[in-house]
Amino acid sequence: LLLMLWWGPALSLLVIPPRKEEGADEGMISERNTQDFSYDDDDGSDDNNEDDEELEETFLQDDDIPVERSRRYRKSPEREDKIEPERNYTMLEMLRTSSAWLMVWTCVILVGGGTVMTNNIGQMTEALGFDSDLTPASLALFSAAQAASRVITGAVSEAALSWKLPWFCGYLSSGGKGLARPAFLVVASVVSAAAHFSLAIATTEEGFALGVTLSGIAFGMVWPLMVLITGEVFGTLHVGANYMFFDGFSSAAGTLLLSKFVAQTVYDDHIDESHGDSVDEGSNRCFGTECFQLSHFIVSILSLTCIISSVGLIWTTKDVYRRS
Repeated sequence: LLLMLWWGPALSLLVIPPRKEEGADEGMISERNTQDFSYDDDDGSDDNNEDDEELEETFLQDDDIPVERSRRYRKSPEREDKIEPERNYTMLEMLRTSSAWLMVWTCVILVGGGTVMTNNIGQMTEALGFDSDLTPASLALFSAAQAASRVITGAVSEAALSWKLPWFCGYLSSGGKGLARPAFLVVASVVSAAAHFSLAIATTEEGFALGVTLSGIAFGMVWPLMVLITGEVFGTLHVGANYMFFDGFSSAAGTLLLSKFVAQTVYDDHIDESHGDSVDEGSNRCFGTECFQLSHFIVSILSLTCIISSVGLIWTTKDVYRRS
């Protein structure tokens, strides 16, 4: 079951049908209408032009629409929103955009918050004085939560592109009618902040399990969003190289920054305080809520900054999702 959930985002591509581009259908219809009313001026006959004009006027009047009013329905190119054409970025071109670095910051913090849990969950349960059986149970809970989150996020974010949003959520639509996919990074950031805040104040096994579950959900949401947003915003031609940059850099930088420099440093600084003046064979281990409390608070605050960067990503990619 866990393997199926793990591969869910890839399998969902076989289940979810591709979205139809409305612009393409409208373009085909307008092209057909243009061909129906195209005028042949090669013969130089004025009679044919007059007959065509009468035919067009008769056609419009048959629909009970005045000719003068029908002209108002014709879209002027000057009135249409200027939407940038789709573009395929190379990795170097992608790194010159603000969207790429907003996404980098968000992914580094969210992925780093997840690796803090996977690398230190055994020490967390030991420091809080929980039963040793809770460690494998917590790892299984984290894995199940992040695997299920991958599947659900991919499917829901795809369906959300066609949702009808209320007026107060219009800023999340990036100019389109549905919910822009980077909006789910906002959700992941909120969940991550709540997860590590609950872990920072957890003193019971139930509170710790809640924080582990929320942390797994936030960690799992990042991966399908990373793939899909990379392909939609920066094009599919170089999606392999572009995605691997986000994948590799987020994992390396997030693990090094939060799991090593933050969590391990805070843990080592509280070892002596937890043992006092006594020195025994367990002196290299930390006991107490302070061993990871500051680390969770730091990750929680950094996750709140990801809300800002995710909203910025929505704004910078509004033309992409308006086009789609």
